Amino acid sequence: MTFYSEMFFSKWHLITAVMMAIAWISLIAGGYERRVVLRSGMGAMVFLYVVTTIPIATITYQEKSIDTWMRQQIVHHYEEKMQRIGGSVSEIDRLAVAAGSFKSKDIYKIYIYAGNYNDSYRFDGRLVVRIYDKQGKELDESVFDGLHLEPGEVKKVDSFHLSSSFEIYRYEFEPQKD
Repeated sequence: MTFYSEMFFSKWHLITAVMMAIAWISLIAGGYERRVVLRSGMGAMVFLYVVTTIPIATITYQEKSIDTWMRQQIVHHYEEKMQRIGGSVSEIDRLAVAAGSFKSKDIYKIYIYAGNYNDSYRFDGRLVVRIYDKQGKELDESVFDGLHLEPGEVKKVDSFHLSSSFEIYRYEFEPQKD
């Protein structure tokens, strides 16, 4: 298991800080002895930190793992694409997309990542992604206007939910017309 700093210290831990402040203020306002306030306050800090960190760490780990897997998939897809193309490669050919489906209960969350593997070409334009099931029936068509990809950039473009997984996806990059 890989640990990420966001699992233990993130903006969501501000919830813990607020709850800790409320616990300390409540103990002081309650008129307890200093020793009781310190011992109970420290116990509340540890308890609240653990209670809030468990769900935060779980969600963060899942999102980071999906992001890492999707970035590996786009590199793999790009390398396969370059092997198929072979010789002369245009700037648009150095753009790639990866789509992944992840099941959560009875619904699938679809992630779409795009990457620009050019050294100097900046892509500005539109991306059209079509997702198909096993029988070749189109499940979804997503259009992303105003997509910007800097040279070497790989980023998450979108995520959405579908009732079923997909088998095939196709994409098309359309440069912005000047």
